Amino acid sequence: MFSCSGCGYKSVKWLGKCPFCGGWETFTEELKKESGGIVKERGLPQLATEIDSEELLRLETSDFEFDRILGGGLVRGEVILVGGEPGVGKSTLLLQIAARLTKKGKTLYVSAEESVEQLVLRMKRLEIDTKELYLLGEDNVECIYQAVKEQGFKFIIVDSIQTVHYSQCEGLKGSVSQIRGSADYLTQIAKTLGVVVFMVGHVTKEGALAGPKVLEHIVDCVLYFEGELLSNYRILRSIKNRFGPTGDIAVFEMKSTGLVGLEKTTDIFLPHRLKASSGSCIVCVIEGLRPLLIELQALVSRASFGVARRRSLGFDFNRFSLLVAIIEKRLKFSLSSEDIFLNVAGGLRLNDPAADFGAVMAIISSFKDKDIPLETTFIGEVGLAGELRRVSNINLRLKEAQRADFKHCIIPEPNLKEVDKDFGFEIKSFSSLKDAVENIFK
Repeated sequence: MFSCSGCGYKSVKWLGKCPFCGGWETFTEELKKESGGIVKERGLPQLATEIDSEELLRLETSDFEFDRILGGGLVRGEVILVGGEPGVGKSTLLLQIAARLTKKGKTLYVSAEESVEQLVLRMKRLEIDTKELYLLGEDNVECIYQAVKEQGFKFIIVDSIQTVHYSQCEGLKGSVSQIRGSADYLTQIAKTLGVVVFMVGHVTKEGALAGPKVLEHIVDCVLYFEGELLSNYRILRSIKNRFGPTGDIAVFEMKSTGLVGLEKTTDIFLPHRLKASSGSCIVCVIEGLRPLLIELQALVSRASFGVARRRSLGFDFNRFSLLVAIIEKRLKFSLSSEDIFLNVAGGLRLNDPAADFGAVMAIISSFKDKDIPLETTFIGEVGLAGELRRVSNINLRLKEAQRADFKHCIIPEPNLKEVDKDFGFEIKSFSSLKDAVENIFK
């Protein structure tokens, strides 16, 4: 059997070009080796009622934001993959988590990239308590297993999965076979010994986790660290979680002493504005289980060249193009000769369709050069017919607007009957974009 060293594609014969990833001269023969996995007792079928779920109680890490995104804490035997761009703060976060976990049980931080002396220097700079934390400079997963088995560690952090290797697998460190084999071996350690394993994962230039896709299937939880390197704020996003919510986010601020979790995000994504300006609009979106007030900024200006430009940052471009077409068709605005730019302030990427209404209002506000009142927020999905469609969790969104002292909220008419209490501010509802625009920009 031959396999591609770039993507893991298998073939019964050697191929010059991989039909899956297009790589040339990447096929190598897989040589069978004797099994060297972890020996464990054969499992026996059990009735669900006989299984004690109390053994899977949550273990809190003492970091509120990190615990919340995990679903309340760690689960015994859980495997967590933390990915992100170089320099975004993956190792810093896990060093801090490791130091806190020492109060819950013996913790081992394994570094295959840095020496233990370099780790100690970093921990001193971040003022992390090193008294109870064990460090190991090792790149062989079998040696890691021996250390865990002999000393009884309860928590393991492996930095990183691309730089460790498993002797039973062919290829160099970072190859598809090595990443798959090492991840599978570490997962066996977690499930067999009941320890919690963290793995740091690097990303490719396209932004995806480096290695085979099966890596994400093997682990229980995939967390992705996002953030601009020139910004102090970082977002930890849950991509997959077998024991908690998926799609949720945690927000951290990078300081000289490390990463600090932020419970209140209004000051980050919604900075204080002294006066209203055209093209600026506030929306309330939900990321996972968390409501966020976000500022959308639009700029509409006469095109300097023949073809008008369309650009969006943090907002899905296909949806942005769809909304521009709806404005032209349903509201009779001529935008074919206008450059249109849409930006999500704060660097967040929005996926919630409830931001549609606000994006349309921001574009129209800039086009007409008319301000939207400062203390007004918009919530609603826009349909192709120009109607305002119902969104989920309307009361959760309104509660967040109330917490931020907003005075007006514009929502779809179908959501009005779901409002279950008086939030202390004016709530207006419209059934269509046309009615809303005529009322707000009259």
